[in-house]
Amino acid sequence: IRMYIASIHPSLQYTPFSFYLSPLISHISQHFSTSRFLAIPVVIATMPRTTIIFSTILFMLLAVVITAQSSSSASGKPKATKLMVEACKNALINYPYGDPFSQEFCLSTLQSDNQSAEAKDLRALVLVAIDILKSHVTAAGGKIKKMLQDAKKGTVMMPVLSFCEVDYDHVVRRLNVCQGLIRDYQGDKSGRQPLRLTHCVEMSFTPLNKCSIGLEDMPGVEVLSKENVELQFMVQVNTGLLASYDVHD
Repeated sequence: IRMYIASIHPSLQYTPFSFYLSPLISHISQHFSTSRFLAIPVVIATMPRTTIIFSTILFMLLAVVITAQSSSSASGKPKATKLMVEACKNALINYPYGDPFSQEFCLSTLQSDNQSAEAKDLRALVLVAIDILKSHVTAAGGKIKKMLQDAKKGTVMMPVLSFCEVDYDHVVRRLNVCQGLIRDYQGDKSGRQPLRLTHCVEMSFTPLNKCSIGLEDMPGVEVLSKENVELQFMVQVNTGLLASYDVHD
């Protein structure tokens, strides 16, 4: 370690080890009870140099782990549970129209809501996924309303945004209906044709796509266009999750 320190600057090789340990101990003490580290200076003073070096390495590793955990907590995203991973994997397999979205996008979508980590079964996870989609559509619809207020009358943008506003409102209403149907669905226990849950959410794709076509090549709506594409991917994720739910039930 002294050789490494000396390689940075020769004068540093004569600096006491405590100089390097002090900031590290200070960092660790912020995460743990101070009483656990009161004896550290005394212990270090009585340790052989080899033990001190080994202890220093351990402290450094511990600091790295603590920093990583702090960064993970700061991100605010829940860890992907086994249920989430399996659900996304099956959503890709059971999606009826090929493989348009990635498993990473599916997981990232679910991780955007902490309720996903609390879901106990696939139906609960599906309901959270629809909530996520609905909240994003609602937020995008709010932006459209704001753009309509700022848009000048008689411009090409006015009718396009107006149609998109209607389309987004339609999607939110449909998703509310779909959630109610999913909550009431108990599987095919009567021998009748199973409820087409997948089709209910899947139909949200069409109005979003219509809006997307209207936004093509229109200046000043690039952010809205990008969000629209992401919403279409989210509809596909929800469709795949529901297709898996139909398969299992």
